[in-house]
Amino acid sequence: MTEKENRADRPAHRAGTSAEPPAGTVPPNSQPADADHGLGADVIEVRRIAFGTAEYELALKLRDEVLRRPLGLSIADDDLSGEEAALHIGAFARRRGGAEARLVGTLLLRAAGEGALQMKQVAVDEALRGTGTGRQLVRFAEALAARQGYGEIVLHARETAAPFYDKLGYAREGERFEEIGIPHYSMRKPLGGAPE
Repeated sequence: MTEKENRADRPAHRAGTSAEPPAGTVPPNSQPADADHGLGADVIEVRRIAFGTAEYELALKLRDEVLRRPLGLSIADDDLSGEEAALHIGAFARRRGGAEARLVGTLLLRAAGEGALQMKQVAVDEALRGTGTGRQLVRFAEALAARQGYGEIVLHARETAAPFYDKLGYAREGERFEEIGIPHYSMRKPLGGAPE
């Protein structure tokens, strides 16, 4: 991917901030993990996904399977405008030493006001839930956002997912509300500086 293409597929960020990690690298707190979760996978690698690629299409399919179909919805009915400007992140499972990897998790980040990004569409393959894959995705997203100069991440967490974000240091704000027919909480987390 050229630097111009790389800049084109991410939200604008504040001037004077450090560059994001090179494509294919994993920021601190999100290193590839040894695992075997019934998929024959030995390694989970988290990395950026470019908009409009085959990997992006796989991410859409996973989002549909995990987040929409269980509610009787389809991602084909979602408004995906603006996704070309979002940061897309994927978790890939592969056998140790193997070249072939399978997308098992995804999320996206969108600009959400001055100095903030909104984390959206966090989806992990059902077979890998509870294995740390979601945590790796979120930590990668946080490190990427911080390196680009963002000060916080905000999100709307499904009520069933809110405890996951609680454990990662996100704070609930306001009352529970309904979105896409299910209960959610607004949550946020400041980035940079706070030890884990």
